[in-house]
Amino acid sequence: MDIEVKTEQFKKVVSCASRATSNKAIQPILNNILLSSEKGFLMVSATDLDLAIECKLPAEILKPGRITLPAKKLDEIVNKASGNSVNISIDKNQLAKILSDKARFQINGVSPDEFPEVISKKEGENPFKIEQKELLQGISLTSFATSKFESTSILSGVNFEIKGNKFEIGATDGSRLARYIGNVIENKEEKNQTRSAVIPGRALNELERLIDTFKEGNEFVLIYFLNGQVIFQNNDFSLSTRLINGTFPEYDKLIPKEQSNKAIFSRGELLSALERVAILANERTNVIKLTFEKGKKVSQLNSNSPDYGNATDEIEVEYTGNSMEIAFNYRYLTEALRNLQADKVLIEIETPLSPILLKLSEKADYSYTYLIMPVQLR
Repeated sequence: MDIEVKTEQFKKVVSCASRATSNKAIQPILNNILLSSEKGFLMVSATDLDLAIECKLPAEILKPGRITLPAKKLDEIVNKASGNSVNISIDKNQLAKILSDKARFQINGVSPDEFPEVISKKEGENPFKIEQKELLQGISLTSFATSKFESTSILSGVNFEIKGNKFEIGATDGSRLARYIGNVIENKEEKNQTRSAVIPGRALNELERLIDTFKEGNEFVLIYFLNGQVIFQNNDFSLSTRLINGTFPEYDKLIPKEQSNKAIFSRGELLSALERVAILANERTNVIKLTFEKGKKVSQLNSNSPDYGNATDEIEVEYTGNSMEIAFNYRYLTEALRNLQADKVLIEIETPLSPILLKLSEKADYSYTYLIMPVQLR
């Protein structure tokens, strides 16, 4: 094997692929990245058997071949490379010589014969096509609401569903719930047929990073539902992940249809006020109190820390409803507000003990609902 690639492109793909390697792997070869040349491209692949990532980049193939190299060391070498291009050659003893500018490295490679298949074959499967920008938006507005405590729990995953010309992503950790409904560009299956899967939160986070990294030259992502796994693919990468077994909670039943007290805020102003008041929020509970008064055009935010003191701020609001105060974990609300690309947001409340609903206040080509359970005031 003898190839030459552009340094910056190689940095990107090695960095992305290496995140699928496993440091605790039973099979040592899973600590490695697979390099394989293919028709003017270099394929860079890695897997821990649960998650697999394969990226490709243009390459000058002087001599085709395949090799696996230690992911961590290869990533370090490429990130320190100073030249415009990187040359990698492999001799018959699996010794890899890496040249960049005046730097020379030699790494002991491992035969790829024992490396598992990274991305499953997809013969006979019709992919679903979703606009890449919208898929990225859907992931960023939901994946943060997964449970972070048990990686095997059903709540550590995201419910991903496609039906007709719509796709839905839902996530919950029991204290909050996020649901995004977007548009499918191409679906060759019957209109009433539903495809759904519970995708690990880690896989969605890696997919978000891949889409963000490979924005240029990609408009769409293809999605394949296979037995026990799902594959996301564009021109530059493929990501495959095992699914979480189990039935995701029927979260639709937890979302109130409509609540009578409604407040429209500037998203940016509400986020800024929350971040200011949060400085003196209780560090154990992260609770902030939000107060509305009937007929008033300002809302008050309050926090109190037993160790440091308290804070108050006021923010303009378009409020219709009764006087009310409600307390909640401010981190839950700020995470959603940071990811939303909207000028105005709508908050609906029924009672101080009812769920807080965050929605878009203006019409959009997607639907977003975010539910937060309140904290009981004492």
